[in-house]
Amino acid sequence: MNYYIPRWWFILCVSSSLLSVGTSTVSIAQQFLNYRKPYEQRLVVRIQLMVPLFSTTCLLACVIPRIAQIWIDPVREIYESFVIYTFFTLLTLILGGERTIITQLSMGKPPMRHPILGLGRILPKIDMSDPSDFLSVKRGILQYVWFKPLYCAGTILCMQNNWYPEFWMPFWTISYNISASLSLYNLALFWKCLYDELQKYSPWSKFLCVKLIIFASYWQGIIIALMNKYGLIPNPPNSVDYGYVYQNAALCVEMIGFAIGHLIAFNWSAYNSKSIPEGARMRTIYALRDCFGCGDLKWDFKITFFGNLYNYRHFNSAEAVVAHRDSRSRLGRLQAGFRYSDGGRGNYWVNSVESSSPSPSAAYGSVDGDEPWVDMARDGYIPEDPNYPVTWDINSYKYSRDMEALRQNTRLSYAP
Repeated sequence: MNYYIPRWWFILCVSSSLLSVGTSTVSIAQQFLNYRKPYEQRLVVRIQLMVPLFSTTCLLACVIPRIAQIWIDPVREIYESFVIYTFFTLLTLILGGERTIITQLSMGKPPMRHPILGLGRILPKIDMSDPSDFLSVKRGILQYVWFKPLYCAGTILCMQNNWYPEFWMPFWTISYNISASLSLYNLALFWKCLYDELQKYSPWSKFLCVKLIIFASYWQGIIIALMNKYGLIPNPPNSVDYGYVYQNAALCVEMIGFAIGHLIAFNWSAYNSKSIPEGARMRTIYALRDCFGCGDLKWDFKITFFGNLYNYRHFNSAEAVVAHRDSRSRLGRLQAGFRYSDGGRGNYWVNSVESSSPSPSAAYGSVDGDEPWVDMARDGYIPEDPNYPVTWDINSYKYSRDMEALRQNTRLSYAP
């Protein structure tokens, strides 16, 4: 067997990868065994899969670097972009869903200037209470997920067929950096606009677990590549890129820290029977189906890039009357035909038979037979099952409100 790194380091890489994969596997298995919040846990599991995927691919890169650089790395890179989108969706879910963010949390807030000085003077302010602005930020994050497969396919074709590498490789590299920077910038905009609301949920540990892997992979790779170029890394005269091997060897060891970080930041104890004693647990087979079925992904991608649901009528809000005076959404809703009635207690849309007062269908804002809005934080994607695919842990009764009330009454009865 050929060793492209010192033997002691290779043994350390194998041990580290096995430990990282084992730790993440236990954590993910516990998520499925305590699957009580499917909307949230499906996103948590998808993020946690990042550690075993990185550990495995990095180890393979140390063993078969020529094959891994062309055929295995793209899988890791595409999933890395997918995790950015998943993390954005998790933040949205924590805040109550997109409707809550647009129609409640962002109301009354002044539009925010772009944090970069040059852009702040040129581009219009960001108003998250305006569905079009929210969609713009969301698309800015998601475009990276769509671009990454094109980037990987383009670079593979250029490397395999030697198609004008002096032109295409710089083109793909520059495009990749633009797309990644745009995605991270829009995620930062979302974070900045809703910083006060997010602080209530202490998301910093989750943020660091996700972002540090991406930054470690990207910036560490650049530093090691420069060291390799200037001869700081031993590079025997063969076709193997030793800078690439050393980068993956370092990531193998670093994954132990990320596996432990994920175990703490995304701990399953928040979903066990003690934390949610009166919540039924979805059966494991249905939990796997819910997590990997990807029905939510298909729907979200469709409405984000090809739908027309991000309009004022689908985000009907009685709170628009208290929107900030500089907000475009207040005037925009009125111009779109939003009107109040009954002294502000009811509302309706001009030229529409549907009113938003007590009608249940209006909660989703469907208009004139258009496709109804589905809230990612509220609606499921598994067809109804006649057997009701959930179960209740018998030990949960020990932590239920009834048992707590019984303990309290017992203590009061025997109190002197």
